[in-house]
Amino acid sequence: MNQREYKRMFGVEDRHWWYVGLHELILETFAGEKGEAPLAILDAGCGTGRLCQLLQRFGTVEGCDASPQALSFSRLRGIDGLFQADLNEADLGTNRYDVITSIDVLYHKAIKDEGEVLARFFRALKPGGLLILNLVAFEFLRSTHDIAVHTRKRYTRDSLLPIIAGQGFAIERATYRLGFLFIPIAIYRLIKKLLPHPPQAEEVDSDVSLPPAAVNAMLLQFVRAENRFLCSCSLPFGTSLYILARKPKS
Repeated sequence: MNQREYKRMFGVEDRHWWYVGLHELILETFAGEKGEAPLAILDAGCGTGRLCQLLQRFGTVEGCDASPQALSFSRLRGIDGLFQADLNEADLGTNRYDVITSIDVLYHKAIKDEGEVLARFFRALKPGGLLILNLVAFEFLRSTHDIAVHTRKRYTRDSLLPIIAGQGFAIERATYRLGFLFIPIAIYRLIKKLLPHPPQAEEVDSDVSLPPAAVNAMLLQFVRAENRFLCSCSLPFGTSLYILARKPKS
């Protein structure tokens, strides 16, 4: 993503409705994985490190990112176990992690082949290990935000699941997210697409900014209500995809 976006993310990640709602959903997923022994966790594409920070309660957390700037922000959160890695080439080990999270990473233009990266995740997970993915959905929602964060591809469930299953994973959960906000977000994105923007990609800003407190609180309540719904149901549309995929035990 554009370099200044890391500073934006670091500044709002612990308060912005989008990040908080997604992180709460991920933490709920982790609560179902927690046993007596601490989990070995990798956040692949950890960005500025807020999720790593939150996951420390569940076990030993490692985080990797291709960006030195992202890792420097993660270190400001006091996170150990960080390392720089290009997921196209990194050796993440074999049968090493109980859970791997990769949140809004595989869509990035720096990823050459998401299938190859998923194969690396599969090898790195222990038998029975869980992969948690969040990815942007639907190409018609592409806007200036995608320019700023360097989106290569937006996915549908039908296009993504065969790629994941093709690496050996069993799909446990596959749902769209932010379905309750889909129409207003879609309208907002389409309007932004039509408005003038800087000709140079590195000058384009993302949608990452903290809204007024009352608006932020209202949107977070919408997302929390949706999270409760997603505990037992799936959504047929939304602006993101949330995937749980399991490496078979044998």
